[in-house]
Amino acid sequence: MKKWIGITLLLAVLSVAVGAQAQGIGKYKRNDFSFKSTKVKNAEGELTHVKVGAYVGNKLVDEFTIELGGVPMETTADAVGTISETDLNNDGIPDVNIYLGYYGGHPNDVYYEALIWDSEFGRFLQADGYKELAEPMVDDQTHLIYTNLRDGPKKRVMDYYGWQRNKIRHLRSETFAIEDGASTDFSGLLDFPCSRIDAKLDGRIPVIIAFQENNDDNVAGYIYYPKAKHPAPIMVAGYVTHGKDGDFYSLNEYQADGIITGTLMIEQRLVDGWDHQVTGTWTNPKTQKELKLADVKFSREMPDWFNKSLLAPEDPGNIGREYSFQRWRQGYDAYMGGHITFRAAGKNKVYFECCNVINNIAEGRSDDGRPAVLKGNRFEYREVNECHYGFSATFFPRFVILKTITDYETLGCFGAHSAFDGVYIKIKQ
Repeated sequence: MKKWIGITLLLAVLSVAVGAQAQGIGKYKRNDFSFKSTKVKNAEGELTHVKVGAYVGNKLVDEFTIELGGVPMETTADAVGTISETDLNNDGIPDVNIYLGYYGGHPNDVYYEALIWDSEFGRFLQADGYKELAEPMVDDQTHLIYTNLRDGPKKRVMDYYGWQRNKIRHLRSETFAIEDGASTDFSGLLDFPCSRIDAKLDGRIPVIIAFQENNDDNVAGYIYYPKAKHPAPIMVAGYVTHGKDGDFYSLNEYQADGIITGTLMIEQRLVDGWDHQVTGTWTNPKTQKELKLADVKFSREMPDWFNKSLLAPEDPGNIGREYSFQRWRQGYDAYMGGHITFRAAGKNKVYFECCNVINNIAEGRSDDGRPAVLKGNRFEYREVNECHYGFSATFFPRFVILKTITDYETLGCFGAHSAFDGVYIKIKQ
């Protein structure tokens, strides 16, 4: 059952004792706080702002000024500024939910603002992006924020959001027909942002690219060619770099044996705070033929064939024996890449041997008597060789991602521009 964060809120001052408390490194605990809201009007008597004071006892310790998105309907104006203490980000500690009113026009034109409890510093942070959501609600099962909006006369759209500290993140969307209310189960996608790109390669080959990214900037998903003779999702994996001018994705298209059959370079920019502009190319590694993405449409709606995340952490007891990737190497007329093998050395411990020749040769192995030690689905291993090279390995059910964790100088034992870095596909269990 969905739970509406609605107008069932208490007016004026609320001081709720909470069971799960956070000390933080500030002076106050979460249950020290109570709140007061004050309405601010302009010269014409129109309601324009709400001020919320955070008090410890009778002392005002913080104040937040919230600008309204317009003039709320008279029928709800009296309730504007109503406060409830609700756990919005699923950390077990109540945050502050502030009613901003109903603005008319559509049934969902109800808005809120939030103050999110920061356990690290023992304070509240004003939410970033929350008050732009129309009638936000909390899903009792996933604990995600969601909105349920009509899309024309026959469809509804469910948008799901999560939190990154005090910032709201759009995770995914679902569209379903109003008459049956049926929707696909996307619970296997985890709480990572989803991206979908519908486009045409070279303006003529339809393609769907759907992927997720985790908090370590790893990216994984699928590319799908609807007009292929036997269409089926093909795995893509790689990395994202976040910059002030946009997000830059570098993804490879992998077959089950680790052969790379395409390379995607995608740039995504946010224009005017909401419009996603996407450009990019797909390159054939054998011919180096480059096809541009055209007629691009971006959304958060996952295809029904992508309902389980590829970025779920691998069980340490299920690590494969061999992982590999192979890319066509021009000038050698051959596939070259890397492989890494693992051998159990006790609970959550493995020996490894790695060779990566995509640029030049980088190879090394664990020392006898010094296996890599997994913490969850990841290990770090340093002092691979006399140059003090070190790398991390992060395991997922279908692949492992290796990344260098030491300085550039530690690459001196390898050929130029070489390291262990790459996405290696599991080819032997």
